[in-house]
Amino acid sequence: MKGDDKAAIEAKTTALTEAASKIAEKAYAQQAEAANAEAASADTSAEQAGSGEEVVDAEFEEVKDDENK
Repeated sequence: MKGDDKAAIEAKTTALTEAASKIAEKAYAQQAEAANAEAASADTSAEQAGSGEEVVDAEFEEVKDDENK
């Protein structure tokens, strides 16, 4: 970067940093909205898919057949 005016360089650097920050804020906000919409859609799909199923919690014991009898 060429120039001897330190104040002008710092002012332009600050303006550039602020502009980049605003762009990043908007990008993160859009990404968060998309993630929230996707999560809500997934929750709705899971509720609809599981609405007709009955889940039973049970214990079991594996019984092995003894082939050497």
